[in-house]
Amino acid sequence: MNYQNQKINFYQKRTSGENISATFDFLKGNWRPILRLCLYILLPFSIIQGVVMNNVTSAAVDAAVHPPLTFTSLEGISPSVLINYILMAIFYMVGQSVLTAIVYTVMQKYHNSEKLEKYPLSDIKDDFISFIKQCFILMFYIMIISAGYFFVVGSLAYLFPLLLIAIIPGTIFLIIPLTLIFPAYIFGEGIGANKALKQAFRLGVSTWGSLFLLIIVLGIISGIIRTVTSLPWSIVLVTKSVLGSLNTHVAVSNSVLMDFGMYILATIEVFGTYLAGIFIFTGAAFHYFSALEAKDSVSVNDDIDNFEQL
Repeated sequence: MNYQNQKINFYQKRTSGENISATFDFLKGNWRPILRLCLYILLPFSIIQGVVMNNVTSAAVDAAVHPPLTFTSLEGISPSVLINYILMAIFYMVGQSVLTAIVYTVMQKYHNSEKLEKYPLSDIKDDFISFIKQCFILMFYIMIISAGYFFVVGSLAYLFPLLLIAIIPGTIFLIIPLTLIFPAYIFGEGIGANKALKQAFRLGVSTWGSLFLLIIVLGIISGIIRTVTSLPWSIVLVTKSVLGSLNTHVAVSNSVLMDFGMYILATIEVFGTYLAGIFIFTGAAFHYFSALEAKDSVSVNDDIDNFEQL
């Protein structure tokens, strides 16, 4: 692994721009282990997810081009579409959990290493497995609290439509600090999901502006990567749909070659989406470290503890 000449100090007060720079510096020096883990674990996962995504989009396009004329025909396609949507949701949860575990495992190893040295991936296996379990737990926790939140605000919006004026910007305001829950939970040394949520909002609300700016900048970069990797698949999908809707005798739209090409491009699109998420997870972690240092002076407390042990 090629490290930088000087290690990045995680627990250091930084501005939003410095956190963005730290994100790029870290990824520049640690992209190899992150990419290798993504190739070993997420690429095979993306191949399977690409098949499901093609099924979902094909069913959606067919329904748009040839809408069912009766309730009977609608009932005939609904179970298949529903199953594929459920599978997509499951794949998304699992994939995002694995990606988070990959990024934060490498960050943990980097932070705990005393020297800028190379290491085999086998050295981080235990941490990686532990982080995957934690990410799965946290993902379900987020689903539960999100479902509860949207049920409450949805009910209020139904009863009092004018509340939408406050609910929409309020929801956006709350989502920004929520991005810190994963680093708070993973690097919080077993603080628990509830405390991680409180920690995320304690640090995220007080630094909302800089966190919002970081997410916007890294989100734009992630969006560019997603666009580049998804554009070929989108073009082929539209081309196949148009040719199919024209009812021509051209066999291209239904050819095995085009279907195979779509699966390959769908895999690239899914894998590219995961790679794009690396920037957000890494940036959120550096913002968490910075905000925690600013609030609690973690590095000073660690120095005091280390001094007392001498």
